[in-house]
Amino acid sequence: MSVGRGLMRRFQPSQRVWSDRRKFCAPPLPEWSSLGFGYTPTKSMLRYNWTGNSWDSGKLTADFTLNIHGLSNVLHYGQGIFEGLKAFDCKDGIVRVFNSSANARRMQRGSARLAMPDIPPALFSEAVDRLVLDNIAYVPPYGTGGSLYIRPFLFGHGSKLGLGAAPEYAFCLISSPVGPYYKGGLEAIDALVIENYDRAAPRGVGSVKAAGNYAPDTLPSIEAKEKGFPVCLYLDAAEQAYVEEFSTSNFIGVTADGAIVTPSSPSILPSCTKAVVLEVARQHGMKVEERPVLFSEVATFKEVAACGTAVVLTPVKSITRGGAVTRFDSFNTISTLYEAITAIQTAESEDTMGITRPVGRRPDFLA
Repeated sequence: MSVGRGLMRRFQPSQRVWSDRRKFCAPPLPEWSSLGFGYTPTKSMLRYNWTGNSWDSGKLTADFTLNIHGLSNVLHYGQGIFEGLKAFDCKDGIVRVFNSSANARRMQRGSARLAMPDIPPALFSEAVDRLVLDNIAYVPPYGTGGSLYIRPFLFGHGSKLGLGAAPEYAFCLISSPVGPYYKGGLEAIDALVIENYDRAAPRGVGSVKAAGNYAPDTLPSIEAKEKGFPVCLYLDAAEQAYVEEFSTSNFIGVTADGAIVTPSSPSILPSCTKAVVLEVARQHGMKVEERPVLFSEVATFKEVAACGTAVVLTPVKSITRGGAVTRFDSFNTISTLYEAITAIQTAESEDTMGITRPVGRRPDFLA
């Protein structure tokens, strides 16, 4: 038996869980080199339904539409959360999921905050692996710089007029092959401080990945892009004095003496990738500080980056607030951390943190 076929047998899905596959014409594979961070159709999505006291066994389907009642909680009261993580085709030919246990824990915190049924970590992992296996041909090959982006989401639905628990809940997962979020890779970008809008209120839901947190950033992001800024930076809502986070990424700064600094605030969504960045920094002997960061301190940093699942680390070359522009010319530390993490993602270096999980092999490795 070949290594590839042996691995697939090891990860062979159970008959009960995967018996719902349908025969259909799957979408064609994309041109890997042309991928950006956008949606590309894949073979299937996965949906679990809450039965009242437990989750059902789930169903893989080629139908990516969701038929829900017009009075569903997610449509009127914003009762919905989501996650984002990736699977990579690695140097040794094995497809691995990156850091999914952190996403599982964050989804648990979000579901508790929005009073939705819990997604146990074992179910989360099963669902991610199941989706990746069924769409494994769409994982961009090693060396292309791409990955399979995975979007789990949980929402309340069913007819409900007043505010309260939804009659029904669904936990779904969709995947899409993606290229780098910013086409320039580690080419630095410009950021704009948003002063006319707030991202999250103190004691609100900024610390969970609630769908409603993102809609308010749509207009500021459009306005910023019209001015030539790819990314927005938000300050705290109470004083407009402390750094919080970028539109969809956490803030990382490097001090003059080489310490890695990231803001702490109950309004910040803790990035799963940021936790990896900080641990890798410690392994490289760097000092790590998680603390409140005054915006006035940012001018003393020698490097700044946006950190998140889609970008890992994207250097920021300037931050504009009103008429003042702070520039950053060095990205050596950011580059070191970026290269270390992407090497773990693709098994080019050892995963000493145990944050990757093998799922299977792409079909071309099983020929």
